[in-house]
Amino acid sequence: MVRHAALKNLYETEKTIGTGGFAKVKLARHLLTGEKVAIKIMDKSCLGDDLPRVKMELEALKNLSHHHICKLYQVIETETHFFLVMEYCSGGELFDHIVQCSRLSEMESRSFFRQILSAVAYLHSKGYVHRDIKPENVLLDKDQCVKLIDFGLCAKPCPAIDSYLETACGSPTYAAPELIKGDKYLGEAIDVWSMGVMLYALLCGCLPFESDKIDVLYKQIVSGKYNAPEHLSEGSRKILRDMLETDPTKRITIEKLLSHKWVQLGYNEPVTYNSLCQELELDNNCVNTMASHFFLTAEEMWRHLTTERYDSHAATYQLLLARKKQGLPLRLGQYTARTARSRLQSMRRTVANGGNVDTKGTYVKMPASHAQTVQNDKENKGNKMHPPEATPAKLLRKRPRSPQRESSVSPAPKKAATTGKPTGSGTKLKIPRRSNESEPRTPNSRTNSPSTRLFNSIERKFQHVRRVLTPKRRSTESAQPALLTAKNMSNISTTSSNSPDQVREELVKALNNRGIECVCKGYSVRGKVQAANEKMCKLSFELEVCLIPTSANASGSVVGIRRKRLKGDAWCYKRVCEEILNMADLK
Repeated sequence: MVRHAALKNLYETEKTIGTGGFAKVKLARHLLTGEKVAIKIMDKSCLGDDLPRVKMELEALKNLSHHHICKLYQVIETETHFFLVMEYCSGGELFDHIVQCSRLSEMESRSFFRQILSAVAYLHSKGYVHRDIKPENVLLDKDQCVKLIDFGLCAKPCPAIDSYLETACGSPTYAAPELIKGDKYLGEAIDVWSMGVMLYALLCGCLPFESDKIDVLYKQIVSGKYNAPEHLSEGSRKILRDMLETDPTKRITIEKLLSHKWVQLGYNEPVTYNSLCQELELDNNCVNTMASHFFLTAEEMWRHLTTERYDSHAATYQLLLARKKQGLPLRLGQYTARTARSRLQSMRRTVANGGNVDTKGTYVKMPASHAQTVQNDKENKGNKMHPPEATPAKLLRKRPRSPQRESSVSPAPKKAATTGKPTGSGTKLKIPRRSNESEPRTPNSRTNSPSTRLFNSIERKFQHVRRVLTPKRRSTESAQPALLTAKNMSNISTTSSNSPDQVREELVKALNNRGIECVCKGYSVRGKVQAANEKMCKLSFELEVCLIPTSANASGSVVGIRRKRLKGDAWCYKRVCEEILNMADLK
């Protein structure tokens, strides 16, 4: 549902997929194209001194266009909030992929590292430094391609990128020694150090410098001493030494990393950082689709897209481009996240039979005669572009509302008032007849008298209040664990048990033995760790018992546990989850 008026009629928000200090990321659906997006919502009242960082993040995202950097679609600013509509990456965080695999093979680590290196090199070529590179800020799309995110701490050194910076920021476990010491630093050098820590995490499944005590952690980082596991190859050890060099003047540079021997192994070519996607590429099919929908010429539509780069039309165009690259049909206005499949099929049959009205707000194509009338009116007005709210198509998509409902504060749903005024090409809206009426209503009918209308209005309101005060009867049957599909197989741990109830009981028992507060809701167990001592950090997470199909055709399934970090340090979450699963003896 849409909780913010700025997103109404544009996006339909779903669940929260990320949280931060002053921002929340919502999964949403773009109503015109049906594509999923991620919306970063920032409350201005919570920003305070961080407002310049938000403006820097916006500037950076607008100036960056790279296939390994998460794309910005639209920016909406109100008096109270910022809304950043961005590309949605269904593969989750790279960190969760590391947790799931314990550690990655050298070849897989190299593949991810080359993509991250390409994004960071492009970022530096544009004069920006990230300053917060870590696996939690690297997302994976459905094709396991890397997308760098979270430019809230990025900077653009002036007058050039080789200028020194002074602000100490970033995550402590990924911070370079010069940041710990409080010295001036080069942004390129600290990004290389953070990439070295992340490469170590990819290869080893843990961090090179880690401690619950912050002063001990800082001493480890400044000393530069870390443990190199025996499984690491000599080439991996060499590139880690080059990147985790405590002296920034001796640390390897991005230019040398691009052609490093270890990086080229298996590829036989250096990493290129030139962007494979243009900032705004012209696609005639997408432009024509939008022009037809908004009753504009292709030239007018393209002129608007090149002028307003991050409005709702620009977002629609970018999402149409994404659909075309996936081989999906180009069409607008036929998607609604809440509409069930059966209703969609019913509405399509209605449109095919000549219908032109949908009282549920789903877009329905207008008759050709009406569209031609609108087109003629537009040409007579000088071919001026109208906002989406002013177009007839937009008006037909709106749910008709009565003035009483707009001013009402009652939570009870009310039926929208309908009128008998002609719409479209002269077709009147048909008012459905009540089941207890034997004769059609006429203007002179007694049922339309003022007193009767008042009585019926009071009666309907009484029925609404009665339904609100009377709670619905809830089913006493216990919910069943979710049956996962191939799209939901991320962050899953399998078990040897075939009883979901037993697995849930073992998880609750293990959490209680670990001293972690837990709340059980259905087959989801939510744990909360309080910072009671130095060895425990504040953390909240969720473990959901689910069913995993054994094969595509078999009806059998095994019980799994889906993990989700809600709040807190990522590596503390990794350690706690491993302890809980080991204590429950479910692996």
